[in-house]
Amino acid sequence: MTVPSSPADLAADPAQQALDWFTRLRAEDLSAAERQAFEQWREAPDNARAFAEVESLWQVLELPARRVRKAERARGKRWPRLATAACLLLAAGVAWSQWPALQRLNSDYATHAGERGSFTLADGSQLRLDSNSAVDVELDGAIRTLHLRQGRLFLEVKHDGRPFVVNVDDAQVRVLGTRFSVARGDGIDEVVLESGKVQVLAGAQTQVLTPGQRLTVHGEQIDPPQAVDAERLLAWRDGQLRVRDVPLREVLQRLADYQGQSLLLLDAAAGQRLVSGSFNLDQADNALDALLSSQKLRADSLAGRWLIVR
Repeated sequence: MTVPSSPADLAADPAQQALDWFTRLRAEDLSAAERQAFEQWREAPDNARAFAEVESLWQVLELPARRVRKAERARGKRWPRLATAACLLLAAGVAWSQWPALQRLNSDYATHAGERGSFTLADGSQLRLDSNSAVDVELDGAIRTLHLRQGRLFLEVKHDGRPFVVNVDDAQVRVLGTRFSVARGDGIDEVVLESGKVQVLAGAQTQVLTPGQRLTVHGEQIDPPQAVDAERLLAWRDGQLRVRDVPLREVLQRLADYQGQSLLLLDAAAGQRLVSGSFNLDQADNALDALLSSQKLRADSLAGRWLIVR
């Protein structure tokens, strides 16, 4: 593993970072500079919470982990990082694996992994859901409301004189007659506007999007809008993932999501490589195999729920 020299060099996902640091801190050759970099990284509240969760999971699995380590040493091998990751994943597996299914079960509209759905709402608006997505809908009041529980949606809102609001985490997207998408990520939400106009609110901040713009929301922090190729970003509606100079980790995560798996990338440096291309989401397994081969990486599936790439 290559440990970054500062928190700014780390991947964006605190959970992945926490697992990287947890593994590195147990190494015998940990340097003072790496320890200092870790302490700086942990100063961020999100990072501290993520690392605390990893430590808690490890305490639960301490005895099984010792058994794995003992077995590997008996064969004259070093205890691989993969064993650490496997124990952590298995510890949380039951709860984590059931959560998306529970979200879908309790939602008004939902899709399974690898499935996309199109729905006509009671007000005539058109709703499209990406793989593994779930939303709740309330259209009877003075304000029409959708709540994105997980995944990604695209809306073509029909004008009927009432405001239309999409809630996602701490953010709210207000629209009136427009076409746009909202995606809920791990600590980062995204809004892409194809046509019309939307207002995004989070905490005390607000931003207005115009067609062809994208913005991201981190908790109550809204990033400035960026001009994007909206057609490319919204290609998932046609079963395509089209990327241009996107970190490899993000592409692997999307393809893993379409197979109903969570990604665990053991090579952080590889995850930062920029890739471009078009991938068939309806054949995500083939697309993933081709991408891994081109990047000289290998993958293992753990319990059919986690994709471990190294």
